[in-house]
Amino acid sequence: MLDTEETRAARAARASDEEIALFVHDPSSKVVLALFENRNLTEEHILIIANRKNLSPEVLNMLVKDTRWSESYPVRLALAKNPKTPLFAALSIARFLRLFDLADLARNHLLPIIYRKKLEAMVIEKIPTLALGIKKTLAKVAAGEILISLIKDGYPDVIKLCLENPHLVEAHLYKVISHKMTTPGTIRTIAENRNWTFRYHIKFALIRNEHTPLARSVLFLPDLKLLDLKELYRDPLLPSNVKPFIHRELVERGEDPERIGQDEEERIYAIEEGDLEDIEREMRSYEQGEARPGNERETETDAEETRGH
Repeated sequence: MLDTEETRAARAARASDEEIALFVHDPSSKVVLALFENRNLTEEHILIIANRKNLSPEVLNMLVKDTRWSESYPVRLALAKNPKTPLFAALSIARFLRLFDLADLARNHLLPIIYRKKLEAMVIEKIPTLALGIKKTLAKVAAGEILISLIKDGYPDVIKLCLENPHLVEAHLYKVISHKMTTPGTIRTIAENRNWTFRYHIKFALIRNEHTPLARSVLFLPDLKLLDLKELYRDPLLPSNVKPFIHRELVERGEDPERIGQDEEERIYAIEEGDLEDIEREMRSYEQGEARPGNERETETDAEETRGH
């Protein structure tokens, strides 16, 4: 017959070093909490508990508060990685973690997004004061907003490493290129990257940016869709030195750049020939005092009422 929860908890509290291994995996939170009273508990046992994903937040919170393990870096890191650790407790631990552990946690999708955002903010806050060598290493392993911040930081060698990072997302890079505060050097470094300039939306964003070298913008134009070329040609924020080359590209594709915008207006107000005939017919009916189409029954009814009076 299996021991009750109370019996197992009592045994856990006074178990020997060899017996503790029987209780660190116990499914009962009450039994695991009883282990914390045991003087034979070691860091090895605590790490097993800190890594468990099937424990209640209460147990992990108690572990965070236990002063015996508060200075243990492996225990701190295990608790910070555990998605069951309460958010406030996890953040209090994160303040003592190393930079690259924070960056690693920030891209762990098993953790709550609000927690990851807080971790990203901790790393981003440190970026301006980091040594260049550390920035380069971070550029190889970071993700999300940390990568974007490293790119915006403006060091060409760091930017190049960020662009090679498999965690970099196209939407994030597009946002960097489109941001007015992004430095000219950053834009030039991105424009020279062969891998990212194969991406359609990156080309489009670079063409619109005034800091993109003209030779690169002209190189991208033949790859754009006709509708996007027309949009760029009408864009008042388009760099003025690019517009003549878009004009040339449109002409080569058989378009009249001077009519761009007019065609759209004509399409908006254009009336089909059949509709025009119906409208003209209805207008003649009004002028001649005839009943409107579809209202013959009203006219006949009015006539009958008149005769009745």
